[in-house]
Amino acid sequence: MHRMVLDLLDLARLGTGTGDLAMSPVNVRALLNAVAEKFSPQSQRAGVNIHVEVREDVPPLIADGDRLAQVFTNLVDNALKFTPSGGVISLSAAVNDLAQMRITVSDTGAGIPEEEQARIFQRFYQVDPARQGGTSHGAGLGLAIAHEIIVAHGGRISVRSRVGAGTEMEVLLPLSPPEPSKKARKK
Repeated sequence: MHRMVLDLLDLARLGTGTGDLAMSPVNVRALLNAVAEKFSPQSQRAGVNIHVEVREDVPPLIADGDRLAQVFTNLVDNALKFTPSGGVISLSAAVNDLAQMRITVSDTGAGIPEEEQARIFQRFYQVDPARQGGTSHGAGLGLAIAHEIIVAHGGRISVRSRVGAGTEMEVLLPLSPPEPSKKARKK
């Protein structure tokens, strides 16, 4: 219950533009490796391999490293819940043709039904874990918070998924920091 209250407060701050971002250079390779390492004990117990692939030419990203760690921790946690033993979770990063950092978290898990994909970033929304072979351990706030953090960075987050074939969460972030929002400047 305490975690849910903290998540709700966090979501409220992010939604009103009062959730300050501490922008600094972030080593994306180190960030994704740290997230993967954090889940090493869980993934070993679950029989799921976590793989990180970051292109050599990926520059540091000007962002709030702690907030991005929160986003990718949530995405890997969700992937682990819905990926069966023998499955794979991949974290990758590269700069795309639009000079954006493209970071993906993909899995070979149960997948998300098409009719549910548009709602997964809504507060309190959860894909039915029983129907998808996963387990539920939250209040349905993690992806809503992840969405707000990415938007606060001037980016976007999207999902591509097929039932039985897995899911890819894609995060696109500008390489340079966004201008502060009007809400943030009024503080």
